[in-house]
Amino acid sequence: MAADVSCTASAPAKVVVSEINIFPLKSCRAVSVQSASIDKLGLTNDRRLMLVDSNNRFLHQRKFPKLATVTATLDDAEDSLHLSAPDKESLTIKICRMPRDDRPLREVAVWQSSLPAVDQGDEAAHWFQSIFDASASFARLVALPQLESDVCVPRQISYPHSLPNLHDRYLGFSDAGPVLLISEESLADVNSKFQSVWGQTVPMSRFRPNIVICGNTCAFEEDKWITVQIGSVMFMALKKAERCKMTAVDQVTGETDKIGPLEVLRTYRAPRGPGHAEFGILLIPVKTGGTIHVGDSVEGVELKRRTS
Repeated sequence: MAADVSCTASAPAKVVVSEINIFPLKSCRAVSVQSASIDKLGLTNDRRLMLVDSNNRFLHQRKFPKLATVTATLDDAEDSLHLSAPDKESLTIKICRMPRDDRPLREVAVWQSSLPAVDQGDEAAHWFQSIFDASASFARLVALPQLESDVCVPRQISYPHSLPNLHDRYLGFSDAGPVLLISEESLADVNSKFQSVWGQTVPMSRFRPNIVICGNTCAFEEDKWITVQIGSVMFMALKKAERCKMTAVDQVTGETDKIGPLEVLRTYRAPRGPGHAEFGILLIPVKTGGTIHVGDSVEGVELKRRTS
C-alpha cells in the first residue's frame, strides 16, 4: 500500500542534522554524540563490538530485550570500554584488537555472513552473564580486529544492481548497511497513525538511527534520495531499511510492548508485502575521512526520471 504523504511546504527547506548516535556495542543502548568521523565501516566506533552465543552467532534485543539497558562507552585515548547497567556494578576493560593466547579469534556470524573477531576475555563474559541470568547459558564479548590488519576481514556490502560498488567500503557488525538515517518528519507521520490506532506514540530511539535530520518538507522525502551531502561528507543511499520486532523494545526500560510501531508500518510502509515494513534509509560513505556534526546542513539528491 502506498504511503499517505503530503508536503508541508512548497519552498525548499533548511534541512539539518539534529542528532547523531553511535552504538559501540551492537544491540545495546545508543550513545549520543555531537560529531562523528567517517571510516570505511561507516561512523567510527559504531558497532565495533558484539555479543555472541556458544555457536558464535550474535545476540540481539529481539531475543534479549534487556540489552537495551546496557550502556557501552568508549575511551579512545585509553582504548577502553566502560559497561554499565541498572542495579549492576560497572566494568571497564581494555579493548584487545589483535588476537593473543588469552584473547583468541572467533569466527562469528551476523545473519548469513561471518567474519573474524577478537574475544575480549572472561571478565567481560562474566559481567554479561549476570545480565542475561538464566536466559543465555553463554555470552562472549568480541571486537572487530584492528582495521587494516591482516586478521581484519570485514563483511562485503550487498549492493542493489542499480548502484555502483564502492571499493573499500565494508560492513562490520551492522546488519545490512553502515549508516541509518531517518527524518523527524517521517517519525511524525508514523506517530500520527500510531496515535490514531493505538492511542500512543514512540520516540525516535525505537528505530535506532545513526543520523536524525529535520527540516524536510515531506515525510519520507529521504526515501527518494540517491546521494546525501551532510556537511562536507557525501553518502550514497544503499536502500531502505527493513524493520523488525525490535522496534517494540523500549530503549530505556528494556521492556517489550505488546503492540509496537511495526504493526502500523506494515499497513502502509510495506511495498514488498506485509512482512517487510521499511523505515529509514541505509547510507554508505562515498569517501572515507571527514566528520559530520549536529547542525550540519543536509542536501539530498533525487533520481531524475525521464519525462518522455
